Amino acid sequence: MGQKPPPPAPPPHPRTVAWWQALSGIAVLNITLWFAARNGAPDTLYAQRQLVLAGVFTFVCAYRTFLPRIDLERWVMVDSGWSSIFLGRAAATVAEVAFAGQCALLLHELASAAGLPFVATAAWGAIPLLALAQVFCWYSVLSLDHLGHAIEEAIWGATHAFIGLGLGACAYQLPATLGKVAFLGFLVEVCYVTFMFSVDVPMYLERARRSSGEHLGPGAGLWDALNRRVPTRSWAVWRPETAWLTGYFSGAVWLSLAMVFVPVL
Repeated sequence: MGQKPPPPAPPPHPRTVAWWQALSGIAVLNITLWFAARNGAPDTLYAQRQLVLAGVFTFVCAYRTFLPRIDLERWVMVDSGWSSIFLGRAAATVAEVAFAGQCALLLHELASAAGLPFVATAAWGAIPLLALAQVFCWYSVLSLDHLGHAIEEAIWGATHAFIGLGLGACAYQLPATLGKVAFLGFLVEVCYVTFMFSVDVPMYLERARRSSGEHLGPGAGLWDALNRRVPTRSWAVWRPETAWLTGYFSGAVWLSLAMVFVPVL
């Protein structure tokens, strides 16, 4: 007797589809905003550098929005080669390093304007630190071990804690408008760091604790990330991811675009 065929996939859940459509609409809006920013950005070296980095982040986030993935579980919304876990993670790596460059550039310029040379120089350390976070992320994606994600998120949280402190120090040394921008950035970083260490890091530590402990080696993990994907539009699968994905692909992109217009130079 032949093997039984696999059970049919459950039909798409209306909530999943509605959420995905709403997020895709935000992605289209974000692309439109980037083109508007390109036409309206100040003609300064700072703004032009921020515009390029924001473009990388905006367009990669749009790609990841149109084709969502949950990396370790290999869940995808669309069963397509463009939904490859490896391809999506590679694009995300470039985008997140670009965002790190934006944060470093902003802090460097604000600290220089505030007369804080130590902070201005130390700001560039955000880039290698957040690039290091990508190494731990790739470890998780290839090995299926959530511990790497916990370390990755802890590095992001610690790096942004430093950026937040730097922005707070700048706020008291800058003139009115820039001081308010720096203080607003400080408040955003406080919220972000609080979320990372109270929600994100504990979540991944708990997932690591609950995992079976059977992890893939580098070769098997690479093959798996390149080739395996499990299409699903189940709300039970996507619901736990909606909060951070929605915030990431909306608020983080808006912050990225806003950094173009900080009048530092």
